[in-house]
Amino acid sequence: MTPIEHIVKSISLAPHLDDANLPSDDEWEKIAVVAIAVGLAPLLHQHLIQTDLVLPPMAKAKLAVLRKAHAKRNQEIANQLAEVLAACAQNNIDVLVLKGALLAPTVYADPALRPMNDIDLLFREESIARAESVLEGLGYAGKHKDADQGPGVVKHLSTYRREGNEGATPNPYISANADRMVEPHVSLEEAWFGLKVDITPGVWERAVPIVLHNQPAFRLSTIDLLIHLAVHATFHVIMGSSVFLQLYDIGQVVQTMADEIAWTEVLEHTRQAKAEAFTYAGFYWAKALYQAAIPEDVLATLKEACSPDLVAYVQSLDATGLLTRTQHPPLITFKQRLQRGLLDRKEAARWADSLSAKWNIWQTALTFYKTDTMHLLKQSLKSEA
Repeated sequence: MTPIEHIVKSISLAPHLDDANLPSDDEWEKIAVVAIAVGLAPLLHQHLIQTDLVLPPMAKAKLAVLRKAHAKRNQEIANQLAEVLAACAQNNIDVLVLKGALLAPTVYADPALRPMNDIDLLFREESIARAESVLEGLGYAGKHKDADQGPGVVKHLSTYRREGNEGATPNPYISANADRMVEPHVSLEEAWFGLKVDITPGVWERAVPIVLHNQPAFRLSTIDLLIHLAVHATFHVIMGSSVFLQLYDIGQVVQTMADEIAWTEVLEHTRQAKAEAFTYAGFYWAKALYQAAIPEDVLATLKEACSPDLVAYVQSLDATGLLTRTQHPPLITFKQRLQRGLLDRKEAARWADSLSAKWNIWQTALTFYKTDTMHLLKQSLKSEA
């Protein structure tokens, strides 16, 4: 087995390592490195300390250090989030907490098991300007982006952070001291070079009020939460971003919130959002990798709405395939950026459900002047002038 296969089998909701074929010491070293890179080190460490396996000291130390670092980071994020929630409450601004900032303290046995990157928050569209003012009042500086620039991501067009806390690497799973940015969202739309799906309609009406870190907040309904996690994880794969932790989230929600899940409603809301392909892929991978308790009939219904070619592609991506798809070396040269842009559009077009949708993706290559690559090229030319 490859290192990532060992990891997912170890942390699966139904662990099934072959005790007669355990990794060697050298293999454990590689396993620890991969687990750290994809954000699974705390979960792997938790599993291993619950077994009688004897790890090489270096591999064991690496996993333990990262788990401790993420515990510290997550506590700092909790404190930071509590401050933001309190300030928003004082200004009568509703806040819906998304992704890791919600999941770590609510569906994981220990918040440290769920590494986090940014604090993702959803605001009502009419409240976003006031929310950004609140963040600025707390000492955050905003960085804004044009909706037409780059791949066309519009669910959030700004990021906010305080000075300092800059990590040594852009991978937050490796550098647990990296930036803890706040990303204020106005929608849950996923978009990538013209490929779009939006599950936002109705989520505020179905939102659930909660108390998080002793402050008032909202979360998505369990139905919307599952769909959002599945769609978001699939777009991670499409964009070439790490996805293993996001897929594990799905299994945790299904396991801890089982009594709140009406699968017929999951299917209906998915159909209304025309998100069947993306939800199918996220659910399929969560079940294939971690034995997430997704009912077979739900997968079968979602599968029927997908093209045979797309189903075959989804099913072809096992743990090793997903790692290859979502781990890329940094883009250094102009040529590499151009090549990556074409590959990104090719991957996005794979998921489009019509010729017109595919054209919407490929025509983004004709507006080269709006891309991040052109923006960087202009900056380079200016610095050389």
